Amino acid sequence: MPAARTFSEIRLVNGSTGDPVLFIDYPGKDDAFLFDAGDLAKLDAPRLADLRAVFLTHHHIDHFVGFDRILRANLDRDKVLHVFGPADTIRRVYARVTSYEHPFFPFQKLVLEVHEVLVDRTRVALLECAKHFPEPKVEEAPWRGPLLYETEDVKVEAAHADHSVPCLSFALAEKAGYHADPAKFAAGVLRIGPWVTQALDLLRADAPGDTPVEINGGRFALAALAEGYFSVSGGGRVAYITDTAWSEASRPGLLKLAGRAKRLYCDSYYAQAQAKQAATHRHMTATQAAEVAKAAKVDELVLIHFAPRYAGRYADLIEEARAIFPKTTAEIV
Repeated sequence: MPAARTFSEIRLVNGSTGDPVLFIDYPGKDDAFLFDAGDLAKLDAPRLADLRAVFLTHHHIDHFVGFDRILRANLDRDKVLHVFGPADTIRRVYARVTSYEHPFFPFQKLVLEVHEVLVDRTRVALLECAKHFPEPKVEEAPWRGPLLYETEDVKVEAAHADHSVPCLSFALAEKAGYHADPAKFAAGVLRIGPWVTQALDLLRADAPGDTPVEINGGRFALAALAEGYFSVSGGGRVAYITDTAWSEASRPGLLKLAGRAKRLYCDSYYAQAQAKQAATHRHMTATQAAEVAKAAKVDELVLIHFAPRYAGRYADLIEEARAIFPKTTAEIV
C-alpha cells in the first residue's frame, strides 16, 4: 500500500474476478481484519485465527459462504471476535453457528460479538461458546455514523450502500503515530512476538529511549527498537465499496468513506455499455467506479467484482476506468 508500509499483509483474496474478500493484517498481535466472507479457501487457518473483526457488506452467498471457515478457525480460541453486518446479521450468524453439533470443551471460550448496522442505530448480541450458544440477548444503541469500530491502531467506518438487499460499505483508517514496519522486520534479526505490543505501548506513551524491553531473554533499548523496527505513519486509509448502485442515495456516504483514501477497492461488475443492467441489479460500472475515485481524490483505484460475462476481456473494464482515472488497476486471477 503506497506511503503507509504498516500492513504486514493487505490481500484481495480472490482477485478482481472472484468473490470480493479483502484481508488486512498488522504485525505483532491478533489483529487482522476481514472485509466480506465469501470464498475463503485461499486463507489458511492461522490467518483466519488471527482475526480481530469481520465486516460483512451483505448476506449474498458470494459474500457470506465462507463464514463457517472463520468459525472453525476460531472456535478453540479464548477471544472476542467482532462481527459487523447489515440488518439481520445476528439471526443469520446465530443460525450458522447453531446448525452444528459442538463438543463444548472447557477451553472453547470464543465469543462472537455480532453487530447489525441499521440506519439510525446498531443492534448487538453476544454468541458465547462457553455457555453453549444460548439464544442471544439483543441490545440497541443509537448510531449516527460513520465510525463503527475502533482499536488503538485503526478506525473502521461504514456507510449504507444502495443494493438489492441491505448492504454496507467500509473504510479502514490508520491512526497517526508509531506502527510496526514490515519492511524493517524483514531486514532485521528480531522476529514478531508479544514484545511488539509492549514496545508500541511505550513508544505511544513517549517513554524514554533508554527504557529496556525484554525479548527472548535479552534486553533492548526502546530507542534502538524504534529505529530498527518501527516507523511513524501519518495514517493511511483503505476504502472497500462493493455491490451498490452509484445513486443519489448512496453517493454522499460512499464519497465520505473513500475521501482521499490511499487505495479504493470498488465494485465494477459491469461495463458502462450495460449501465441499464447495472442500475437494475444495483451494481456499479467501471466508469462509475472511476468517477468515485476521481471525486474522492483517492491515490489508487483497484477494480473488483468483475462479472463472469467479461471473462477474457477484463482489460476492457480496466481501460474504461483508466480513461477517467488513470491510476486504475485490477488483480486478474
